[in-house]
Amino acid sequence: MIRIFQDFFNALRAEDIIFCNWKGQHQVNENLEGEGDLDIFTPLVSKERFEEIATKVGFKRVLSYQAEHPFIEHFYGFDADTLKFVHLHVYFKIVTGEHISKNYILPLEDYLTRNLDSSLLLPSLKENAKLNIFLIRYFLKIGSLFGLLQYFREQEKYFNEWSSIGHVSNDDIIDLGLSNEILQEMKTTYLSSSSLSKLILSLRIKKRLKKFRRRSFFNHQLFNILNISFRLLNKFFFRKKKLLDPGLLIAICGLDGSGKSSLVLEIRKSFSKEFSVKVFHLGRPSSSLLTIFFNFPIRFYSVFKRLSSERGQKYVIAETKRTSNLQAFRSLLLAYDRNRESLRAHKYSQSGYLVVCDRYPGILQGKMDSPRIILDEERGRFYQFCYKKEKQLYDSIQPVKAIFHLSVPLNISIERNNNRAKFGKETEEELRQRFALNKDARFLAEEYKIIDATLPFKEVTAQVSESIWNLRI
Repeated sequence: MIRIFQDFFNALRAEDIIFCNWKGQHQVNENLEGEGDLDIFTPLVSKERFEEIATKVGFKRVLSYQAEHPFIEHFYGFDADTLKFVHLHVYFKIVTGEHISKNYILPLEDYLTRNLDSSLLLPSLKENAKLNIFLIRYFLKIGSLFGLLQYFREQEKYFNEWSSIGHVSNDDIIDLGLSNEILQEMKTTYLSSSSLSKLILSLRIKKRLKKFRRRSFFNHQLFNILNISFRLLNKFFFRKKKLLDPGLLIAICGLDGSGKSSLVLEIRKSFSKEFSVKVFHLGRPSSSLLTIFFNFPIRFYSVFKRLSSERGQKYVIAETKRTSNLQAFRSLLLAYDRNRESLRAHKYSQSGYLVVCDRYPGILQGKMDSPRIILDEERGRFYQFCYKKEKQLYDSIQPVKAIFHLSVPLNISIERNNNRAKFGKETEEELRQRFALNKDARFLAEEYKIIDATLPFKEVTAQVSESIWNLRI
C-alpha cells in the first residue's frame, strides 16, 4: 500500500469515520499500489468531514467530463514516493446499475455498516455482504441491450470479482425487499449457463426495485443514447479526460539550458494520463491572424541576418543598444501574441484544465519575456505608439497561479546548450551576455518557486509535480 493511502485511511480511522471498499475486491491490492480506481463507500452524513480529511492529506476532487452522477465523486492524490496518481471513486450512497447510466440509488447504507470487516487498514465487507452486493449489481446491469454490451466488455472483471468472494449463506435482511430466497435464486441463476434465464431474472429484479430508479424507462433509454453519442464525440474529437475543480494555470521559466522545455513535456506526459492538460508556449507564442502576415517576414529577416553575420561578433546586450522602429514593431507584435495566448491559457484553466506554460511574461523592463521597448520621448510617433501599446498589453496580462523558475549555474547552462540539437542556437558568448542580463528576471505569478535544476531530472520532475498538485486554489 503506497503512503498516501496509508496516511488517508489512518486519518479517517482517527476521526471515527465509517468507510470501506464495497466492490471490486479482486483488484484491491493493485488499487492500493496506485493501479486503477479504488471504490470507497462512506455515509452521506460523513461527506463534509471525509472531504476535509481528503484535502488535508493531498487529495483533490475532480470532475468527470463524460458523466457525473449524484452521490459519487472522484478524488485524485499524488504519491510523491512512486510518482503515481491514485484514484478514489467515492460513493456517499450506493448508486449502481448499467455502467453508463447508474440508474438506481439503493438504500444500503445501514446494510453495509452492519457488515463491515475492519480487521485491515482499509475496511471491507464481510463475505456474505460481498456476495449479495455483487449479485444485486450484476442483475441490475444486464437487463437491457446497453447493459449486456457493457457486461460482455467487462465479463472477465466480473468473473475475477466473483472468484474472489467467499460464497457463504446469509441470514441478514437486505433493506430492499429482496428475500433470502430471491438472493439464493440470483446465485443459482448466475452459476447457470443460460443467458436467457439470467435476463429474465434481471427484469424481475428491476421490477422489484423500480421505486429506486433515477429515471423512467423512456428517459433512461434517451439518456443512454445521448450519453453514448457524447462519449463517442469526446473519444474522437474533444478528447477530454478528468477536469480539475477548479482548473490550474502554472508556468515553467528559466534561462536557456535550464531544462524547462523538457520539464514541460514530462509534466504534460504524466498529468495527461488522467487529466485534461493544455500546453502553451509564451516565450515564442503562436502567431494570430492579425500578426502572422508581419511575423513571418520579420522572423525570416532576423534569421537571415543572424546566419549571415560573423559568428565571432560580440553579442550586444539589449539594454545598451538603440531600438529601431522595426524592432519596436516586432516587440509590439510579440506582446500582442503573448497577451492573446495568456487569455486562452486562462480560459482553459477556468474550464478545469491543467494549463502548463513554457515561459511566461515577465515584470521587469528589458528582461527575458518582458516589455522590450524603452521609453524615449525623443523618438517619433510610431515608436511612441509601439511603446504605449506594448505597455498596455503587458499590464493587462493576468498572473499564473505559480511560476516554477528553474535555476542553473552558467557553466551548466552552457554545457547543456552545447549538447542540444537546435537550429540557430545561441553561442556561448550570447549565453553569457543573456545570463548576465536576465539573472534577476521575474515573471507574473501569484506564487514564485525557485527550483534547483542541477538535480537529476527525475528529482526535479518529482519536486515540481508534487508542488503543482499541492497548490491551493
